[in-house]
Amino acid sequence: MIRLENVTKVYEGGTIAANDVTLEIQKGEFVFLVGASGSGKSTLIRLMLRDEPVTRGRIWVAGKDITTLPKWKIPYLRRSVGTVFQDYKLLPNKTVSENVAFALEVLGRPSSAIKPQVEQVLDLVGLSDKGDRYPRQLSGGEQQRVSVARAFVNRPPIMLCDEPTGNLDPKTSVGIMKLLDRINRTGTTIVMATHDHAIVDAMKRRVVALEEGLVTRDELAAGYEQRVPE
Repeated sequence: MIRLENVTKVYEGGTIAANDVTLEIQKGEFVFLVGASGSGKSTLIRLMLRDEPVTRGRIWVAGKDITTLPKWKIPYLRRSVGTVFQDYKLLPNKTVSENVAFALEVLGRPSSAIKPQVEQVLDLVGLSDKGDRYPRQLSGGEQQRVSVARAFVNRPPIMLCDEPTGNLDPKTSVGIMKLLDRINRTGTTIVMATHDHAIVDAMKRRVVALEEGLVTRDELAAGYEQRVPE
């Protein structure tokens, strides 16, 4: 589903954010990227999204070599990848329903198909009664649920999450993780960068640790059960 082969990323000024990273993530996996600030977690997420070009190496996402992907094809890549960030990135002048629907509108989906899909995904994230509210009327946890709904409404095979609980309190973070776990159980592959070791310990999934751009650990947690959909 995702494969990185000898990937190196060197930023202007000489900072090495990814150092010869080789990594394979199977369909249906839930993988944590962990490490201190500046270890390269977010860089790997951006490389998988083609937000950044690699310096050396190759990356495959959903069966496509994205390393040499022309810029005009990048939006098509992102149709198969949902993204969730720390800062929600919601449109403040649109309601909850409109924020989620927007992800389908840009794909050219007919309005008759959009409404039921939006209603379904808002029910999944527990916000079916708040579709007409604006982001400013929601708590941080609710805004992140909208962000998750928007990322998942197109049922992408892959979701990339960069510190999705970074701005949330521990109790709210647990709710978001339960939601991501539920989505993973539908078959969606999830890669999540986080510095929250309590979440990582509780979830018991595969952990890839980074330090100065190097993979220093790649192991399955005790009790881990890989659920690959049939």
